[in-house]
Amino acid sequence: MKLLQQILSELGADLSASVTLVPGSCCYLKGVKTILSFSPELITLSAGKLTLSVGGEDMQVGGYFEGDLLIKGAVREVKVEKSDRN
Repeated sequence: MKLLQQILSELGADLSASVTLVPGSCCYLKGVKTILSFSPELITLSAGKLTLSVGGEDMQVGGYFEGDLLIKGAVREVKVEKSDRN
């Protein structure tokens, strides 16, 4: 983890939002402000100036606390788009 943090720091990456994906099993997201929409196939989230769309099958919220969100299920993709939201 320290190597990743060092690389991201050198790149000047914004670490306020991040995604850890375990394909077919779960997805852990950091920096989530709001769950915008939810279905077992698509979950749309606001993370500051980003909108995240998580697609898959049989997905459910495993936990949400202080901006950390765990999505359980067969996660197949994560899309990131810039947003006008703050």
